[in-house]
Amino acid sequence: MGNSSQKPKRNADGPSRARSMSEGNLPSLENASVPSRTSSIPPPSAPQRNSLAAPPSGGIERGQEAVEETSQQLSYWYMVRHGYDQMVNLIIRPPRAEYSIEDLGPTSFLFSGQEFERVDFAIPVRREGIKNDLLIRCSQWQRAVSDRPKAADGNPVPLPCVIYLHGNSSCRLEALSILRCVLSTGASVVSLDCIGCGLSDGDYITLGYYERDDVQAVIEYLRSQGTVSSIALWGRSMGAVTALLHADRDPSIAGIVVDSAFANLDQLVHEVVEHGRREGYTIPTFAVKIVMRFIRSSVWKRAHFDLKELSPIDHVDKSFIPALFVAAHKDSFIRPHHSEALFAKYAGDKNLIKVSGDHNSPRPQYLLDSVGIFLQSVMCIDESLALHDPFAGAMLPWAHDSVLLARLFEASFDRAMNAVGEEGESELPQLPQTSWACRLCTFINPPGCTHCMVCEALHDPQEPRSEVENEVSQLD
Repeated sequence: MGNSSQKPKRNADGPSRARSMSEGNLPSLENASVPSRTSSIPPPSAPQRNSLAAPPSGGIERGQEAVEETSQQLSYWYMVRHGYDQMVNLIIRPPRAEYSIEDLGPTSFLFSGQEFERVDFAIPVRREGIKNDLLIRCSQWQRAVSDRPKAADGNPVPLPCVIYLHGNSSCRLEALSILRCVLSTGASVVSLDCIGCGLSDGDYITLGYYERDDVQAVIEYLRSQGTVSSIALWGRSMGAVTALLHADRDPSIAGIVVDSAFANLDQLVHEVVEHGRREGYTIPTFAVKIVMRFIRSSVWKRAHFDLKELSPIDHVDKSFIPALFVAAHKDSFIRPHHSEALFAKYAGDKNLIKVSGDHNSPRPQYLLDSVGIFLQSVMCIDESLALHDPFAGAMLPWAHDSVLLARLFEASFDRAMNAVGEEGESELPQLPQTSWACRLCTFINPPGCTHCMVCEALHDPQEPRSEVENEVSQLD
């Protein structure tokens, strides 16, 4: 069956739900089931920690958890029960993320005193074996024209742009998890539903093989508009593979962030099978080889690409773009040694950061901070474009600061009341009227917060103001 430009029916009226899964665990025979191509996403799990800095339910976690679930079914027992045809579908037709356009947030919002807008657009692309063009659905979050720097001729200055590339059973909602981080650097963010994903046309994905052509089409479109300057790529899982496969053919890219890419697809599949052996399944080697041969043939007939050619490790020695690799210590799906191998062979300037958690864990704030610094450096972002964001990592960028401040005031008042002794001899701490720098961790806290948001150290009004506090107070 060939690919089709006809889009599957979607429940646009229903709320979007984030996908929650454990990719590294192989299912039992009793739990194996045929995935629906347009299955909806189960509700997100509750935030792991309850703090003032935690994002609202359904916010950043939903973007981070809208991820692939293919490996849950990559087992010998699944092949036996459903046949290799369903195994093929798990590679090139995984469950499709469903959401409505409203789930992407408002089309205009205020962030750190600047007006921002979201612009949605579609780009036609061609696919091997498909007669008609397919549409890629994209969104760009950027400063409003009225708030952009102006050139000498009065026209807005082109701004740096980061293109975010999602995982294989995900969609552009994933970009919500990095939106605040990138916008605060001064760059804009473009996120797309790759062909066969989300609201874009098409039925099949190719795990990066043809997705690199999607990226090329988006880059050409953005440059034709004259509104972007330097461009960087930030990909996760399939998106990370896509970034690597594009990097060696487009040296104009300023930098790439590669989060949890596999080095070679054939190697990855065999590792998943070996995981099944360790779980106690009896998987004959000859059976695996036979099934893999049939799968390779079927993928070629349906999606028109060879699984053997999905090997990013064969491209990285020809890539000279600065790269930041990311791997999770407990990733049991794409294990850290894939990133280590890619990093070792990569030809350009490079760095590797390992984080806690697994394949789908929300990335820690220190990683987002590191990526922000990396992007500002490789994209040569003017310091004047950077935004002062004291609530970094706290909420989606369109969450009004006043909402967070109200929560901070309430928490500060509760702490202050707890500090009052039973006899009422203690005095309430004085609420700071301006932003203040914590003496222990140097975090810049907002006005009215009596305790540091990071280390909970008490504000001391008797301490002399630092130079940083004096500079920040001018921004308040």
